[in-house]
Amino acid sequence: MEMKDKNSRPAITDKLANMQDYDVVYVGFPIWWYTAPTIINTFMEAYDFKGKTVIPFATSGGSSIKKACEDLKATYPDVTWKEGKLLNRTSKKEIEAWVKEL
Repeated sequence: MEMKDKNSRPAITDKLANMQDYDVVYVGFPIWWYTAPTIINTFMEAYDFKGKTVIPFATSGGSSIKKACEDLKATYPDVTWKEGKLLNRTSKKEIEAWVKEL
């Protein structure tokens, strides 16, 4: 139901107390109907990302991450985004290599 309403902002139960301590934030989510679930908007709006780099990653049963990343960049244009990655059936070694190349 929340995906029908683009203004939906499901609640986050526990807010991170020390977000200011991070320069790089990885945001992971399952892709819902080609985009990020609306709780990701709740997360993005709950913190100040000024001076931070945000790197999205996702899983999906069939969609790419491309539209999800485009939607996030369009919604939050002031955030410094790195290219996102789909991590379906990705090994620990592959994930470590991806993180190192960033």
